[in-house]
Amino acid sequence: MYKGVFVTATDTQVGKTYVSCKIAQALHDMGINTGVFKPVSTGDRNDAKALIKAAKIDESSEVVTPVFFDNPMSPYGASMLGRYKFDLRKIYQTFSYFVNKYEFTVVEGIGGILVPLKKNFFVSDLIRKISLPVIVVARNGLGTINHTLLTVEKLRKDKQKVLGIVLNGKINKEDISVKSNVTIIREITKLPILELGHNEKINLRKNEWITK
Repeated sequence: MYKGVFVTATDTQVGKTYVSCKIAQALHDMGINTGVFKPVSTGDRNDAKALIKAAKIDESSEVVTPVFFDNPMSPYGASMLGRYKFDLRKIYQTFSYFVNKYEFTVVEGIGGILVPLKKNFFVSDLIRKISLPVIVVARNGLGTINHTLLTVEKLRKDKQKVLGIVLNGKINKEDISVKSNVTIIREITKLPILELGHNEKINLRKNEWITK
């Protein structure tokens, strides 16, 4: 088992927090001491609170999300607007705290992999620095093939280990693209894919690729 995974996505609002919570919950249910870490958040710390609840750990949202900006926008944009310096050192220190304290840590990113955290430093750069294998969350609908392939291609160019893809959300039966999305993405990426519907639990025994 790895020390953790980095959960990223093809875009914002595709269900990173939902998937991260489901992974943390599944690990906890298996008796694995699981930490949760969302390095940076903007707008609110609700994602951190949801992660803490899913993992059932005694940590504050301020610890789980050490870098926070009030304005709901990219961290780089928020830091420019508020004239605050983005503190990477605080992120690395908190990450070390979690991987040393917990058997496994679920790390949730912010937005997609090219969201700027600071000048010339993106989520993809943070993934490389943290050096955990990656899970990509994507919508299960029209347009997801392009967004998913672009994300996987960038991660692979950065020499990151991509464990697999979670196509998240309730399937729209009127969207004909869902009939072929999984087949095409799996064929091109050669990655395992999990389709996760609303309120479904993740079976880690059937999806060992998530942690191993």
